[in-house]
Amino acid sequence: MPNDSVRVNLGAGRASLNVADRDVEDYGTIVNALLDGPSVPANVSFRIEWSGENRVADLIDPVNRFTGRYIENSATIEWSAREEGFTFVSDPAETTTTEFALIGRERNGVFFHG
Repeated sequence: MPNDSVRVNLGAGRASLNVADRDVEDYGTIVNALLDGPSVPANVSFRIEWSGENRVADLIDPVNRFTGRYIENSATIEWSAREEGFTFVSDPAETTTTEFALIGRERNGVFFHG
């Protein structure tokens, strides 16, 4: 993914992922994909937006050299997929119902500063 497809402002509880016309392979089923079976070329586009701040969790584990800040919030998504003879388009992002959404920042290993 291009670096500019991701934007994060953790302090504001916001993030976005925008991908346009990404080439993928459509395997038809998970089992076929795991076996790297036959596929057809396809194309996907999607936009995910995270926002808000329902709850914040800060974790520090010095034994395993791991720290993180996580923000539970809301998210919206819309996406489309195309392959020869078939197109799918989701409902608009505004119709999304969030069950669970989370963004965060982690540091571990040599990047750990606990």
